[in-house]
Amino acid sequence: MRVKNRKCIRRLSFKSLWASRKRNIIAICAIALTTLMFTSLFTIMLSVNSSYETYNFRQAGGYSDGSFKDLSREQADKIAAHKGIKASGERIVCGFSSSDVFGKVVAEVSYMDKNCTKWSYATPTTGKEPQKENEISMDTTALRLLGVEPELGANVTITYQAGNGGMPQTDSFILVGYWEYDDLMPVHYINVSKAYVDKTNEKCIAAGNEALDIDLNVMLPYKLNIREQMEKIDADLGYDWNTRDQENSARIGVNWGLTASSISSGIDFSLVAAIIAFCLLIIFTGYLIIYNIFQISVTGDIRFYGLLKTIGTTPRQLRRIITQEALFLCIIGIPIGLLLGYGVGAVLAPIALEITSIIGTKATISSSPLIFIGSALFAIITVFLSCRKPGKMAAKVSPVEAVKYTEGMTGKKKKRHSRGAKVYQMAFANLGRNKKKTALVVVSLTLSVTLFNVLFSLVNGFDMDKYVDRSTCADFIVSSTDYFRYNTAEEYIGQDTIDDIKKNTDETVSGSGYDLADISPMMWMETDQYSKLAENYLSGKEPQEEISHYEQKGDSILVDASIEGFDDGLFDKLTVVKGSLEPLSDPDSHAIAVAVSTDDYGNIVNLDNYPELGDTYTVSYQIGYDIDSRTGERADQQTTPEEYLEYHEEEAKEVEYSVCALVTVPYSISFRYTSLGYSMVLPVEKLKEDSGTDVIPQFYMFDTPDSQAEARAEQYLQKLTAGDTSTLMYESKASIRREFTQFKNMFLICGGALCAIIGLVGILNFFNAIMTGILSRKREFAVLQSVGMTKRQLKLMLIYEGLFYAVGSIIASLILSVVLSPMLGNMMSAMFWFVTYHFTIMPVILIIPVFLLLGWLIPAVLYHAGKRQSIVENLREL
Repeated sequence: MRVKNRKCIRRLSFKSLWASRKRNIIAICAIALTTLMFTSLFTIMLSVNSSYETYNFRQAGGYSDGSFKDLSREQADKIAAHKGIKASGERIVCGFSSSDVFGKVVAEVSYMDKNCTKWSYATPTTGKEPQKENEISMDTTALRLLGVEPELGANVTITYQAGNGGMPQTDSFILVGYWEYDDLMPVHYINVSKAYVDKTNEKCIAAGNEALDIDLNVMLPYKLNIREQMEKIDADLGYDWNTRDQENSARIGVNWGLTASSISSGIDFSLVAAIIAFCLLIIFTGYLIIYNIFQISVTGDIRFYGLLKTIGTTPRQLRRIITQEALFLCIIGIPIGLLLGYGVGAVLAPIALEITSIIGTKATISSSPLIFIGSALFAIITVFLSCRKPGKMAAKVSPVEAVKYTEGMTGKKKKRHSRGAKVYQMAFANLGRNKKKTALVVVSLTLSVTLFNVLFSLVNGFDMDKYVDRSTCADFIVSSTDYFRYNTAEEYIGQDTIDDIKKNTDETVSGSGYDLADISPMMWMETDQYSKLAENYLSGKEPQEEISHYEQKGDSILVDASIEGFDDGLFDKLTVVKGSLEPLSDPDSHAIAVAVSTDDYGNIVNLDNYPELGDTYTVSYQIGYDIDSRTGERADQQTTPEEYLEYHEEEAKEVEYSVCALVTVPYSISFRYTSLGYSMVLPVEKLKEDSGTDVIPQFYMFDTPDSQAEARAEQYLQKLTAGDTSTLMYESKASIRREFTQFKNMFLICGGALCAIIGLVGILNFFNAIMTGILSRKREFAVLQSVGMTKRQLKLMLIYEGLFYAVGSIIASLILSVVLSPMLGNMMSAMFWFVTYHFTIMPVILIIPVFLLLGWLIPAVLYHAGKRQSIVENLREL
């Protein structure tokens, strides 16, 4: 028979809560603290992620999900109308200006619609977007570089290379809008009107160039699997994202700044496991806070539940009463925790970002609903997990047992001893009366210490020398912005600049790396060998399709080759894997060294794909350049009209080389890009002789004799590269050290905060355990005092209990640290190539005095706070 008693149960729950108001304040505080922990952690994590994404978006030039590139008008309209597109923004690039004042940061002249302008951080803060043919908007730094003050109505003259053919174009405009420049942006956006773009497009077509292409930036319904969503849109419309310059070509670009896109493009299961482990850890941490509170509540009300059972309350109804009490407490505690947690997270996130300085100075505080929904959900799950077991205990107890209940009571017979009990023996026995509670307290204290020990071991294992050596091989590397941004150029760093650097710095090892001018060297390679190399970059039928595009001769094909020339000093920076570099210095030999790839740990990747010592390869040096068809002479590309430029190739010069060594070339002095052919190294004089053409220095690198000389060189290069008009940049070991320190600080802050929170939970549980013991055993203490135990002995017993908790936690921490630290340390060494794990238990040893102090102090304070009632008053409760 079903009875409508839900209202009665609800009223009982509420009345029970109201009768224990003081105790429930503690429970509300515990729930609020748990929610605060979840909310602050989620706020910090999402704010760091949001700031990191914004930082990446600013570097990428915008925050759209992706873009469809090089489209026709028909293609752009069809893609924009597709149901898989949430919003779209159009951009048509007229051209670029990369010389003179825009040598350091390129200027892009383009038309953007309203969406694209917004997504590209190019919305004018003063004025409006261009509408008429002669109107323009741009950033304030670009205006000052052009010598124009940021004032609406000012005349602005722009010279740039228009269209795909680089047609020189100079036009004057009226400034109608401007905004402050962001130093992280990759280009200066110079926005023009649609009318101007249409006119420029007509000029390009009239000059025999291709029409201006349309790029369509898009926002998609979901942030995960962006590439797959874009490929599906292409497939639905019959477009091909793998081809270029075909009628159905619609190439795809995914915004690399999106965290979700990076994660979904390559799911690392160890990362997923770490995230799951972290979520379980914070749930368990909250569980440790709340479980003890509900255990206290149920223990205190056990007689009340026994009386309810005598009048017919069922176990299910008792569980419902406890669950509803928990729900009432959640309704009060969770909102408080959400508000306080978001406030704490909003305060700590900028501090963490400012200290680490990894993502610039602009902190973005996330206000995502996920913070509040996730935190509330985690808190509710934690609360209901915590009250589940106390609810079962209340439901199982019989009315008779409930009336005479004392914590830790069992039905087992106790052995009697004739000798008297010692105080410390009684304290130790008391811990065994409720083994689960004792275990929870010890685990919560142990967890924080073990995590702190692991964090200390990890951060202590961060090897700055390993990080710096992997990141750069020289104290300083100087070049133009083109080299550091992977752009091709006719000149990177001039000899005059190199001579000035030599005059103003103290150097030990120094030299330059060189590229060929007007030459794209090719080499003959066996098809099978090329296929092996291609398998690392291409999949399916792509290697065979790639091979079909190359010139073939028997079993060999003519593929691209990367040959870098080095000054003598740079050969000291190479690591010889096989063979010897001595044949390179022999003027009569045609020896060459082949560069092999390594992973982050310095291990050779796919060594079988590289040639054996003594293998011979024929390299074809093909010189090509533009001539002026009117004169037949070599043309100046800056002044010769596009229609008179003709590409001319001289007869190829072929040289047969023998492989003398396999070497690793540090990334910092390489071309900084890879091709499907081999990368090879020659002395610069040999490269000039064999190719029959000039070489251009790509960079200048040097080492300094001591730290003082390094500091002076840093100051000089800062002045040399300062200013918006300077085209020079530099990398230094000092900047890499700063980057390393910032990364290390981030781990210390995040890991330290987590350890502090879990440590606070442990102390709270320790506090709760001692307090629970005092409250639930008041009658027991009164009996002991009535038979002769003094107040001093009672206080000493409680202090011994606290010290046993502390000692147990210390022993457990030592055992766990010895077992887990090496395992986690090896895992971290595998995740971070610059970590060298060193076993230590120093943090545990340092924590021992703190734990012993807490073990003595907390019981002593709680005893003095709870001794207000007399023995008679305590006995009356029996």
